[in-house]
Amino acid sequence: MTTLQSLAGTLRVRPGLQRPHNLASNRRALAGVLLAGRSPAEAPHLLASLFTLCGHAHLLCATLALSAAQGQEAIASPAQRRALRRETARDHALRIGLDWPVELYVPGAMPAWADSSRTSLLGCPWLADGAGSKGDAEGVAWLADLLGVSPSDWLALWEREPAEWLGQWCERGRGWLPALLDACAPFGTTTLRPAAPLRPHGNPADLHALAAGLGTAFEAAAPTWRGQCAETGTWTRLHDLRAEPPASAWERLGARIADLVRLSLSDTPERGGAAWLATGALQTATGEGLAWVETARGLLIHRARIDGRPADRRVAGYDIVAPTDWNFHSLGAVAHALERMPAEGREAGPLLRILMAAYDPCVRFAVESRTATAELPHA
Repeated sequence: MTTLQSLAGTLRVRPGLQRPHNLASNRRALAGVLLAGRSPAEAPHLLASLFTLCGHAHLLCATLALSAAQGQEAIASPAQRRALRRETARDHALRIGLDWPVELYVPGAMPAWADSSRTSLLGCPWLADGAGSKGDAEGVAWLADLLGVSPSDWLALWEREPAEWLGQWCERGRGWLPALLDACAPFGTTTLRPAAPLRPHGNPADLHALAAGLGTAFEAAAPTWRGQCAETGTWTRLHDLRAEPPASAWERLGARIADLVRLSLSDTPERGGAAWLATGALQTATGEGLAWVETARGLLIHRARIDGRPADRRVAGYDIVAPTDWNFHSLGAVAHALERMPAEGREAGPLLRILMAAYDPCVRFAVESRTATAELPHA
């Protein structure tokens, strides 16, 4: 029986093997098939229903791409920006509060995190209907309780010296979240070899080059940027002025917390709130539009092609490049980390789980070893 989950594909992870043999994906390009011949008006909602993860971001990105393809204004409205902020913060809160206590479990550590995290989520304003309608105070108060410190102070210390502050907070902080990351630290602080940060959306010429590369260098969910692998995440935001990416998987977990803090703060240009996440679109050729939206996992890119007369336009082609396509490239940063990772043994499980949580694939992944294959669901 075919399900949406099976259509989404599976990422096969093989620790200890050399690139390109330690990562394999059977993700399928479904958008072009689903939308072929559809009207531009119905296409965004079809994509939002297909991609249950980050559906809000796909809806916005498709709306912008199809508007640009038709030569229309393609700028996210204030309401769309607020919705993107709200849903991205919600994604972070669910991943941190529901999934991390399970995925990052370290044998022998305190087992009560799952119960504590679920309790803390009950008060999360981002999970309530109409979240954000009462302003930012509720989100800041909830985060202050979660972090054990003022969110703005936490962010200021993170920006000054990320690794040092994260270590201090984990050791001295109160509550389940710093305790969880403190238990993970011995397994997640190995220095990674990062790929180039994916930031083409800051330059129109780079965006045109990106659009031109779709269908050639971007085949088979193995995209490259400027001829090399790239990575994307909360640490490659267009507005993030930090020169160097986080050094380890553990620091990338910290970067996800920092992103949630920024989204919970009041609107400040290129600093926090709805202004933090970059979105945009441009017409790259007649009948062709490219759009981008920064999501919880990184940069989402859509390219739409339409044809027909204005009164009866139809989708002629559609391409989507998701953050997972960049981060889990068979020659990229995760693949390089897998080369140095043990396939079996006491540390193998925690090392792999922290790496995968840091880069956060949007599909189910299966871990293959010499003795067994374990398929794991992923939110």
